[in-house]
Amino acid sequence: MGAIRFRDLVKTAGTPEPKSLWTDPKNDRDFMRAVKQKRVLTVVQESKRKDFGELGFHQHPGALYFIFPKPLPADDGKVIGIKYDLVEPGEPADVISRAELKRARKKRAKSTEPKKAAPVIKTFEVVARRVAVLEESFPVDAHSQVEARQKAAETIKTRGFDLGKARIENEIKSVK
Repeated sequence: MGAIRFRDLVKTAGTPEPKSLWTDPKNDRDFMRAVKQKRVLTVVQESKRKDFGELGFHQHPGALYFIFPKPLPADDGKVIGIKYDLVEPGEPADVISRAELKRARKKRAKSTEPKKAAPVIKTFEVVARRVAVLEESFPVDAHSQVEARQKAAETIKTRGFDLGKARIENEIKSVK
């Protein structure tokens, strides 16, 4: 038989639905039923040539399959003039079966670890040293260095000082 135009095929067999095979076609009951009922068109998509169709199911790398609502002509033949706008977009099918999804959920529920308890907060006794250092110079009248030291020590005991001008040093001495 000669070539059949895709538009004529759509008129006689109805609007097809595209099907991509991601797994072994023998595992897809609906697709295999359509193959047995002769409702499948294999669309060969080659980069060098225009897309064309082959009546029936033929495995080709990168092939697309159209499933028609009515059986296609019994003769083997080539289908030309593929018009993708005449194809009805199909509903997305779950790649994973419901049984597999249930098993995965059960497995995930079993494998989830119990929640870890919050870390226990403990109280520690910390000894810290905070030192304010203020260096200043002032004149002291004395006969010797020893006498100047003694007079300076008595003077700073009674004299106030400004903490804003002091340098603060912080040191942690121990943690128990």
